[in-house]
Amino acid sequence: MKKLISILMAAILSFSVVSLSAFAADGGAISDFSLGMSAEGEEGTGIEIEWYESSVDGCRYLFVPQYLDMNSMNIYFEADADVYIGENKLENGCSAALLADKTEFTLSCAGESCSVKLLRDSAVSSVFIETASGSLDAIHADKEHKEEGNITIINSDGEEECCGELEYIKGRGNSTWGFAKKPYNIKLDKKANLFGMGKSKKWSLLANYDDASLVRNALAYTAAKNAGLPYTPEFEAVDLYINNEYQGAYLLTTRVEIDETRVDITDLEKENEKVNEDVDFETLSRGGTYGTFSGYIEGSKKWIDIENNPANITGGYLLENELPSRYCDEISGFVTEGSQAVVVKSPEYASKAQVEYISDYYQRFENVIRSESSTQADVAKLCDVDSLVKVYLINEWTANHDAGITSSYFYKPVDDVLYAGPVWDFDGSFPTSAKSRFGIDYSNPATWTAAHSRLYAITYFGAGNTTNDSPTYLSSLAKKQWFVTLAKEEWENVMKTAVQKATEYIGTEYYEHIEGSAVNNAIRWNRFGTTDTAAIKTAFASQVKKVTDFSSAKSAFISGNIGTVAQPWSEKTVWDNIKDAFNIFLNDVFEDILVIFRLINVV
Repeated sequence: MKKLISILMAAILSFSVVSLSAFAADGGAISDFSLGMSAEGEEGTGIEIEWYESSVDGCRYLFVPQYLDMNSMNIYFEADADVYIGENKLENGCSAALLADKTEFTLSCAGESCSVKLLRDSAVSSVFIETASGSLDAIHADKEHKEEGNITIINSDGEEECCGELEYIKGRGNSTWGFAKKPYNIKLDKKANLFGMGKSKKWSLLANYDDASLVRNALAYTAAKNAGLPYTPEFEAVDLYINNEYQGAYLLTTRVEIDETRVDITDLEKENEKVNEDVDFETLSRGGTYGTFSGYIEGSKKWIDIENNPANITGGYLLENELPSRYCDEISGFVTEGSQAVVVKSPEYASKAQVEYISDYYQRFENVIRSESSTQADVAKLCDVDSLVKVYLINEWTANHDAGITSSYFYKPVDDVLYAGPVWDFDGSFPTSAKSRFGIDYSNPATWTAAHSRLYAITYFGAGNTTNDSPTYLSSLAKKQWFVTLAKEEWENVMKTAVQKATEYIGTEYYEHIEGSAVNNAIRWNRFGTTDTAAIKTAFASQVKKVTDFSSAKSAFISGNIGTVAQPWSEKTVWDNIKDAFNIFLNDVFEDILVIFRLINVV
């Protein structure tokens, strides 16, 4: 049935490559209006783009990729009477050449008319997705809902990168999922080397809704790659269309996953499958401590009851430090004695032996970095120090408020130590408006941030952590003189230049490349409160400059101050100490209650 549906959909879509659907302003006489062209060959690409009515000015907009040639397209419509564009009476199937030099036209029928603006300045690549249901309702209602479909990806030169079945599209992200413009994960039916980023089925579409500059992730990833940080995500700026509707400017990125073209280490998930043939891991029972509050119970673990383990379970693992509130939704993981919730992202279905091995290993790492007397050699026995230094500097330079708290990855190859990275998720970095967390002013580039990062924890009085109570692994390391000395050397020899080159590229070449897409995105999502393209360009340029200025200012601050151990950001008052002591007491009681509830299967 799946193949039959695909064949029928391909046959239907083969009649037109580009379709621009339109309707009269009040939904009157014109029931369909489209621009299209015949597909070439039996496997023609089918694309459809519907107009968008702005709530700002009430005008209709058609967001058309720059690479499309109006002279090669035709006009199609369904109407109750004659249809005109200006004074030109249209015949069904006539050439669209009359629109080649137009940026705005009037569509009229039976005395009704509407203004249509044709925006064709976007020079980025395009991703076209059609879901099986023809809707995004089910996906938006449930982030984990997966839906099949078809996908076509065309690069900025008008050449096809990918065309075929989509195994699924689903939601992604945590805080970003709450925005109107949604981020997505997609999985292709077959592996594809999209834009030279390496063959894979799995890709992410980052919405960057909260980033008016659209450059924060791109800037961080470019700098990390320049600095030689392994497995840094690759990216491509794209315009996304789903079910014929323009969704805006997105960043198509590689996923943080174990794969030969991503994090290239042994895939323990596949090793598990080899020694447990014909076993559906999703049906196996779960063990350990899980449930709503499991992320808050120090020393707890959770796993899947897998019967057989591979001979060597020392790797490969992909771990993510996560918020306790999000940990409960994950399948495998552990919570350290220092309150750090760690998700075992791969193998997702980890056995008890595997979780016990990697949790014990990570606990030893946490103990060493939190020890005041530990040396570089002590840490190097458990984790690659160079990767720790690079990841710290990237997070410090970007003023990433999630540094070491969430979206913070480690990987461990077979018979090897841990490695920090890959870096991920910087759409909230380079804060250009007031942003504070734990009393730290992240929007001030002349301030240490990652050096003072702390974990979240549930307390009677809310988030009451301080640097001394529950530091992240990054702030623990920033207290050590040998570490900041290495960071100073890395910054001066490598990272400073990597950051400078990335900032220059993003502020010039990349900015110019995405400007047209950014204008369309601003109209689609009302990012600047206007549809005037000149005003939007000015506002967009200002947003990009704010980010690049912050980058340069933070770089200058690091250059002038790095090399000394970061001092506590503030002194505690007597009242602070009383609250902390009371919180510790309440947390201990709360944890004991949770353990009891867990034992009687209440949680």
